[in-house]
Amino acid sequence: MNDIDIDKNYIARCLLLASKGRFSADPNPMVGAIVVKNNKIVGKGYHKRPGSPHAEQMAIKQAGKQAVKSTLYINLEPCCHHGKTPPCSDLIIKNKISRVVISSIDPNPLVNTRSIKQLRKAGIQVNVGILKDEALNLNKGFITRFTKKRPYITAKFGMSLDGKISLANGVSKWITSKESRRDVHLERAMTSIILTSSKTIISDNSRFTIRDKDIISRIDKQPDLAILDSSLEIPLNHKVFIPTNRMIHLFTLKENTRKKYKKMLKS
Repeated sequence: MNDIDIDKNYIARCLLLASKGRFSADPNPMVGAIVVKNNKIVGKGYHKRPGSPHAEQMAIKQAGKQAVKSTLYINLEPCCHHGKTPPCSDLIIKNKISRVVISSIDPNPLVNTRSIKQLRKAGIQVNVGILKDEALNLNKGFITRFTKKRPYITAKFGMSLDGKISLANGVSKWITSKESRRDVHLERAMTSIILTSSKTIISDNSRFTIRDKDIISRIDKQPDLAILDSSLEIPLNHKVFIPTNRMIHLFTLKENTRKKYKKMLKS
């Protein structure tokens, strides 16, 4: 196995580690890190949730003294600014890591190539771009927020081959399979917020929550809900208002007031 294949192998492992934070890292990116010395993994970690240790911090801590003259593999450029945790670039330099392999550059202007320049200035060899497409795809929501100044949007709908979404009388409840409905709950678990209309909610009396037991066990909270309700016509006793661990954002016409929902807003 040549050097490029070795780098790809370890970066692929980083991506798998990073994906463990799929349901909890948001709004932070999913990041996995591996410390390798003498072709042996001596430390690894992933970012679980905002405020928790970064992947690099976990991997370097696990590696201990073996981090000296090792190679750090990571799917996203390390941070170089103070946030809820100290800069990872400083930690890399402090632990005398000799080489860092990075999949993709962090588009956050607080980081964007700055860490790479800092590491190289400190005499550390830095390679960028291994499995770049895979790394960008993993964090497409995070990447889109900075590069396109908007959220990453996934549109969901079930439709028959003739272009219908229900029977003409609206009686039908589902035209999708059990498997596809579970996929919907997976998609919900990987989003920050769900957008829908009052018409959809009133028609289906839906909660727009994640209800798959296996998925629920892997998330910290339900995704927030945004509702377009121009006439404030959703009844207060609707299922969508059953208390749960999330925020509901209601969008209506400017001339409407909060009077109808005063009771709900105070609860």
